[in-house]
Amino acid sequence: MSTTNKSHFAALPIEVIYQIFDYLDVETILFSIRCVSKQLYSVATTYNRYELDFRYIFQSDLPVIARIINPENVVSITISDELCANNQVNLFFSHFRIDQFIRLHSLNLIKVEAHDLNKFKDHIMKCSLRTFSISLDRFHNTMHMSLISSILSHRDLYNFEFKEFSNVISEMQWPNQCSLKHVTIYECHLETIYHIITRLPYLQTLAIENFCNNSFGTTVVIDDSDTDLRTNLTSLLLNRCTNIRVNHVEALLSRLPALKHLRLLVPRCEYKNELFDGSRWEEFIRSKLSLLNKFEFSFHVSKHWIPNDVTIESLIAPFRTPFWLERKHWCIKCDLEKQIHHEAFHLYSLPLFQNYFSYPEYRNRIRYSILNVAENSATIIANTSELFLELNKTMFSESHENVSII
Repeated sequence: MSTTNKSHFAALPIEVIYQIFDYLDVETILFSIRCVSKQLYSVATTYNRYELDFRYIFQSDLPVIARIINPENVVSITISDELCANNQVNLFFSHFRIDQFIRLHSLNLIKVEAHDLNKFKDHIMKCSLRTFSISLDRFHNTMHMSLISSILSHRDLYNFEFKEFSNVISEMQWPNQCSLKHVTIYECHLETIYHIITRLPYLQTLAIENFCNNSFGTTVVIDDSDTDLRTNLTSLLLNRCTNIRVNHVEALLSRLPALKHLRLLVPRCEYKNELFDGSRWEEFIRSKLSLLNKFEFSFHVSKHWIPNDVTIESLIAPFRTPFWLERKHWCIKCDLEKQIHHEAFHLYSLPLFQNYFSYPEYRNRIRYSILNVAENSATIIANTSELFLELNKTMFSESHENVSII
């Protein structure tokens, strides 16, 4: 590092350097940056937002890290006991004392044994843990679920992530006194959602990665007079719904009058489900979800199952009322897509919400598109965590002009 660069870096306020450290792993800070200068040595010593992710720490580095780092400066720990993870729980306890992590705010445990979870639980109940994430081995037992239930009763815990299937989450005994505000679950059924929102009075955000079709049986009957099902939930994110039925969705949403953000992604649905019906959505939102200000949705249906008189224009027409355009300002798009053995309609809100977005694949798949707004050449914006662009000479200028990353 040149003298000029050193002086420029030294001139940065310490909080700015801390913010740079927030984006670096612990080994880079301790073994590289810490050795550059006395100033950075001091900054690395006082930095108090370390995140230890044992999945990416070399086993040979652990003794040195345990000697250098002050446990009071660690706010997050991730430990995995998967088959390929070299028994990280034992490694952790052989180099650290869990009771010394008095400022621990986040704990992520992957495939841990019940007796190890119990060790963490004893400390969790004493510290100010805010976020708890866990996934279980397929051989989990009732002790696991009992320990998790006990942890969820922690008064400071407000964020919980459970990376398990619906049959496991259905075993959960939610504690009577629970302060959770944000819950993320890998998979669950409709009955489980009702159970969660009735047991968590402070819940604000519920995210379901896979909303299963098993939940849409005729046995799910909700009495409108049962006011215990009402909740203050403001955000419901259903990221992948299978064989979803609009009447059951409406029954659920009717219990969420405070909802402000709704995400409903259905990769495959039936046209007769009426999820494509903009008029029905408008009437329902007006009467049941008056506070809703963000509606993200994506519905796919095969053209093979749709009556011949249904066109891309007729699907988008109900979304061109003053409710959608002037009151809510929601931009809706409908594509006619070319698929392997058939064509399909894709109706969705903008920005398009997808974990992975391939622009060449999207461009080549679309046969015809139409928006609910008058201007039909709007840029497609993908709200995505992974974007693929094939920037060859033919499409470079097109991509540069028409693709925005947010």
